Amino acid sequence: MKMEDRFLETIRKHQLIEKGDTIIVGASGGPDSQFLIYMLDKLRKEIDFDIVLAHLNHLHRKEAAKDEDLVRNTAKNLGLKFFSEARSMDDLAKKEKISSEDAGRRLRYDFFNRLAGKFPHSKIAVAHNKDDQAETVLMRIVRGTGLDGLKAMAYRSGNIIRPILDIKKKDILTYLGKNNIPYAIDHTNFEADYTRNKIRLEVIPLLEEINPRFIDQAARLSDLAKDDLTIIDYTIGEIFDKICDRSVRAIKFRKNDFESLRKPYQNRLIRLGIEKLKGTIKDISKDNIDEFLSLITLANGKEIIKDDLRFRKSYDYYILEDVKDFKNESVYDLYAEDEIDFDGKIIKSSIINSKTYTRDRSKAFFDYDKLKFPLKVRTRRNGDRFIPLGSKSNKKLKDFFIDQKIDRAKRDRLPIILSDDKIIWITGLRMSGEFKVTDLTSKILQIEVYDED
Repeated sequence: MKMEDRFLETIRKHQLIEKGDTIIVGASGGPDSQFLIYMLDKLRKEIDFDIVLAHLNHLHRKEAAKDEDLVRNTAKNLGLKFFSEARSMDDLAKKEKISSEDAGRRLRYDFFNRLAGKFPHSKIAVAHNKDDQAETVLMRIVRGTGLDGLKAMAYRSGNIIRPILDIKKKDILTYLGKNNIPYAIDHTNFEADYTRNKIRLEVIPLLEEINPRFIDQAARLSDLAKDDLTIIDYTIGEIFDKICDRSVRAIKFRKNDFESLRKPYQNRLIRLGIEKLKGTIKDISKDNIDEFLSLITLANGKEIIKDDLRFRKSYDYYILEDVKDFKNESVYDLYAEDEIDFDGKIIKSSIINSKTYTRDRSKAFFDYDKLKFPLKVRTRRNGDRFIPLGSKSNKKLKDFFIDQKIDRAKRDRLPIILSDDKIIWITGLRMSGEFKVTDLTSKILQIEVYDED
């Protein structure tokens, strides 16, 4: 089969391009991206779509300017739109404390996505080939992966398409040579100081000595994983729909139903919940999922936080929440005999006459006559201060949280109760010494906080 026919078959099989699309090509100038550009150019009249070349200069190599000129000339020769941008991947790597490889990837996709936003019906085409797929499978095996990792790269992920994912590197180079298509050589690809380069230059050649068709077999393993995951995802999706309620920021698993499932099902449901909330499960490891599931053995009201995800246990639900950038600006009134719902927490106040009571983290007791009603309930604000019980000096709430090692995500959700703009209780943590019960107290206000049923 001719290369052009193979390419068209892949486009149609995976429904990668439709009439009226604008394809933003990540054009590095290397052999893979040049091959992709020329393949797309041969196809664009048949399907009727536009092509835009996007080149990011990483400011990493001396030859970078020549690479940009090559892509610019390619655009000119083929009559295509061309956009370029220069940003230092080394600077970003240093700033974010990440690898230069990861920094370059972030910068590229940021550029491609911003450019895609300027065109209607846009998709981003990247030039990952079959060798890249095999390398990805190996990298994931080396780092430790499950079935999800083995599926490696998809032909389509959101607005990203990979039209040459089933074409080998050697076939690409042969085609470029036969058709006199120019391309640039990135000499850093031959330096074994990056994980992927080491796998490409040292590991795969050894494996090909054992099995000359290793590239094909690794890609086949990826395809088999995709097929199995299709079945698993369908089954888990049906269970999810039956036992889960969801909102924009939270997913609630019905407690009895969730606990009746075996752990592999629970694991998959948590992963699916995270993906629905965040759009990705990147950076979520098996250890993270196991830690979330350890909540089953803990008491109601307990929670586990991982970055901007919170998994908590109430009487009837396990609740998975996205707490990133959460800011509850609401202020609730709380009277002497009252009950309110504050972000899933029930706050109940009552007057008690006995000075005999049991303290625990869910309750606090105050001198009623020192309070001004209605009390106010809200989350923290910049500049908040209070006098912690046991201390005589005023303390910044921010410093108190740091001293207590309170997770950042938890700080923004924690209900704070105030009387006349003075903090009387950081719920579940510490009350203010200004409002404590003394021998002179005649009436006591009890406030308790617990998760909604």
